[in-house]
Amino acid sequence: MELPLDHFRLLGVSPVATEELVLRTLSQRLDRPPEGGFTTDALECRAELLRGSADLLCDRERREEYECLLTELNAESPDTLPALEVPSSQEVGGLILLMEAGQAAEAFEGARQALQPPQAPALGSNREADLSLLAAISAQKAGQERCRDRRFESAAQILHNGIQLLQRMGQQQEQRVRLESDLNALLPYRILDLISRDLAESGSREFGRDLLNELVQRRGGLDGDQDPEFPQESFQSFFQQIRGFLTVQEQIDLFLQWGENGSITAEFLSAYALTASGFAQRKPERIGSALERLQAMRDVGVDAEMACLHLLLGQTDEAAVCFERGSDAALKAWAKEQGSDPLAGLCVYCSDWLKRQVLPCYRDLEADPDLEAYFADRDVQAFIESSDRNRQRASASASEPITNFEVLPTPDPSEIEEILEPLSSSEEGAIPVWRLWQQQAQQAAAQMQLRVSELQERLQATTGKQRSIAAASAAGLTAAVLAGVAISQRPNIPAREALLLPEAPLELDSPLAKLNSATPAEETEVLLQLWLDTKATLLDGTASADQLKELASAELVQYAKAGRALDAASGKRRKVNARVQELELSSDSPERRVAKATIQYEEKVLSDDGELLGQVEPKQIKNTYVYEKKGDSWQLTDFRPSI
Repeated sequence: MELPLDHFRLLGVSPVATEELVLRTLSQRLDRPPEGGFTTDALECRAELLRGSADLLCDRERREEYECLLTELNAESPDTLPALEVPSSQEVGGLILLMEAGQAAEAFEGARQALQPPQAPALGSNREADLSLLAAISAQKAGQERCRDRRFESAAQILHNGIQLLQRMGQQQEQRVRLESDLNALLPYRILDLISRDLAESGSREFGRDLLNELVQRRGGLDGDQDPEFPQESFQSFFQQIRGFLTVQEQIDLFLQWGENGSITAEFLSAYALTASGFAQRKPERIGSALERLQAMRDVGVDAEMACLHLLLGQTDEAAVCFERGSDAALKAWAKEQGSDPLAGLCVYCSDWLKRQVLPCYRDLEADPDLEAYFADRDVQAFIESSDRNRQRASASASEPITNFEVLPTPDPSEIEEILEPLSSSEEGAIPVWRLWQQQAQQAAAQMQLRVSELQERLQATTGKQRSIAAASAAGLTAAVLAGVAISQRPNIPAREALLLPEAPLELDSPLAKLNSATPAEETEVLLQLWLDTKATLLDGTASADQLKELASAELVQYAKAGRALDAASGKRRKVNARVQELELSSDSPERRVAKATIQYEEKVLSDDGELLGQVEPKQIKNTYVYEKKGDSWQLTDFRPSI
């Protein structure tokens, strides 16, 4: 066989070594045989080869001739390595010296080939034992050498081949256990090696993700700690390091898979990855998916993150509620310092959250957390417009009687025309209700567009954080205009409504007289109960909508009137009993209050003759109510199902 060594490297001396140094090195090498348990025959072959090299280098004439030969070889082919002819009887000794010369991978390959047919040694022979031991030791050394060069996957392949060889030979059980231990310890480094490669190396990267899955499963999941050799603290540090080498889609796929297996951390990270993808690629539907995942894990305290996601979806009211609920006193104080706009602090917080925690963790994303650019994107605007319409349709559904009370339907113009226009047609020159509806909606849209224009002018005059604030507000207003302002502006029912809604005096003195000494929560509860009771009388046909004017905004009053008008035109009324069971203020300022309330609710739908048409058994409704200060009193301006 040929060894890829020259006599200098085989002995371990430099080409300028003196005769004295050669002999001293020989003595040291002979006195220090390799450990591991090689047979006497193998060690004697090694010693003979060392003596042969020393004899040549100590003979001046032979050495000069040999050095000339090396020089000529290098001149003819600089990339060609010199080699030594070794008799097959000294093969094991030569491979041991090759390993000692720092070429463990070549020594392992030589041993592996020598163990293959047709040159395979006899079973149970010294040669078989020596070659098996040499394969084990050289595989381990080669793995260590390649780890030092940070070639972790190459090191793992040599260890894996060594384990397979020893398993096939049924030899060196103790050495095989060592190789397996080294291979297991190498797993995190292999993953880092593979996934850090160029994106074009898709096969290697896919294998790296498979190994990452293997590592997580070995630990008992992303939140597990079942690997004593890789404690949680070390794993977290490693995982933070490799995340930067994974693309956003790779992270989404991995986190969704681990989340399905019950990992809370994976669910949380999947929401971050979906958010990053949705924001950078202008795909709000992914942000919606992220919000759904956070909503399912609210017990772990993710209100601030949910507020940011609501904001990115154009759901400013929900965003404000979540931000208020998830902020401590210091964060609330900081938010107020960002500007007079209630959304100012949230916009700045959201931009900083995107910049620091969401966008930097992905290999293929380079996105600027610019809220203005995000809301200016056409795809984002179209998504918000579509979402607003869907939410309006969902809240407007009248399929269940319960929705007619605290989530009144939005009458369709054609439906209004069909039901109410005959009632007003007898009046000469009367304008159909649906036409009034359309006109007022157009007027509201024009007013809203004016507000958007004013806000955009403010945007041009602002810089830095305030630009993000104004941009987010403008986007919300634009979405309202695109949605047709169906909720924010309701039409007036024509004068003919007096035939449907009989007048009755509203006794406000009794409950309102108690409010002077009440706490804000008690005051809000009284006002809410009064709203519920008064609206119930409206739906029963025993009161006028005018009695609601002191309690709620004109939009909510008109909304209630439209619902009652539809019932009256259909010859039915509703008996509603709604009581406030619990109420908690989630926000309380001199100008605005937000309350979460639990309502005990039951309803019966009756014909004008008193015949029972349908009913809702007693149940609880959880709503969020928004009150604003109007002069000296508080007025209900919005309500919606609690998040």
